[in-house]
Amino acid sequence: MDQSIVIVGSGTFGCSTALHLARRGYKNVTCLDKYEVPSAISAGNDINKMVDYVDEGEDATPDSRIELEAAQTWNDDPLFRPFYHPVGLIVSASSEEPLKSVKAYDSRLRARGKPGLQYLDKPEDFKQLIPGLTGPLKGWRGYKLGEKCGWVHARKAMEAAAAEAKRMGVKFVSGEDGNVKGLLKDDNGKCIGVETHSGKKVLADKVVLSAGANTCLLTDFKGQLQAKCFTLAHIKLTEEENKLLKDTPVLFNYEKGFFFEADEDKGEMKICNEFPGYTRMEGDESVPVKRSEIPIEAEQGIRDYLRETIPEFAEKPFTKARICWCTDSPDRNLILTTHPDHDNVVLATGDSGKSYMLIPVVGKYISDVAIGGNEALQPADRQCWRWRPETASSRDDKQDRWGGKGVVTDLKDVKDWTHVNWDESD
Repeated sequence: MDQSIVIVGSGTFGCSTALHLARRGYKNVTCLDKYEVPSAISAGNDINKMVDYVDEGEDATPDSRIELEAAQTWNDDPLFRPFYHPVGLIVSASSEEPLKSVKAYDSRLRARGKPGLQYLDKPEDFKQLIPGLTGPLKGWRGYKLGEKCGWVHARKAMEAAAAEAKRMGVKFVSGEDGNVKGLLKDDNGKCIGVETHSGKKVLADKVVLSAGANTCLLTDFKGQLQAKCFTLAHIKLTEEENKLLKDTPVLFNYEKGFFFEADEDKGEMKICNEFPGYTRMEGDESVPVKRSEIPIEAEQGIRDYLRETIPEFAEKPFTKARICWCTDSPDRNLILTTHPDHDNVVLATGDSGKSYMLIPVVGKYISDVAIGGNEALQPADRQCWRWRPETASSRDDKQDRWGGKGVVTDLKDVKDWTHVNWDESD
């Protein structure tokens, strides 16, 4: 319990790890980040994120099992329960290919004697579940997923996790003293902590690298990580418009986008267009950049999605627009393992755009590795989340994401941007 542990990154994985270490009684834990919680560049600094899982029973993969565990923990943990909205999730598309995996999952459920998913094959089926839908929904088909699916207030949950960790003794450092430059090594090459951009050397017995899309800048991942960003915008709804969407399922179209009911504080609705993402390549690495605006083509995609679903919202002015960075692994499974050259450095990354929902539980597994090494994980987890540079050569940049142009685009090739004046501290 006296080990000194430094966590690099105070975002989703970092706050979760800090919380779980504190709950285990570790007293010498420090979180380092350039920004205070919630970090301005953390993907988790958001009003809502999806809770999406599958229940594969005994055949569950490590990632599907931890997602189901997280969905249950959102409900069971008093710290996280206030931010959880199990309103359901509808997945949809106009073509067959994006729905193949969900259709196969429905078949597996039925083969196990479980209730299948609710199938939606005409616009009226969608409108029955979400009465606020007034658009054509031409050719839409889809499924309503499990009862624990829905959304969570991401920013509030992250702030709650950090506040509880801080209350239990975790130290959070921001500014240039928290802006980590890289690993600190002794004369023999052993990692003994980290060095920050202010020149400060922070010594530690264990280091956890959980800096989101910036993790690839802290050590060489041999091509396993690709920082990729996506786009979102907010619109303001009236009280009457809010009522039409209140407590209705999240609507996700694999080819077009997704939206949630409006947040409870400001009455703003978040909409995202769906596409394979943007990179920002510098040599062989995609390097994140903070931008509080989105490409014009993203605005068009968002407004097209609204025209298809709720046309009367399509021309509403944006109250907020920004890009959101994630970190793709080649197979979209986590990388949660010790560094191949430093057994006291834990790599906790590879969120692949779908891991915010893990914040109640992922820190448990990261803490296991920080305390007990890779052997602390179950064999299946250890195999799935291992260091695996051999997978980088067969990377599919699209990674089963549809929509947009159907290809990953580099931000440097984007010429026209939509700018919205909004308070970035909010």
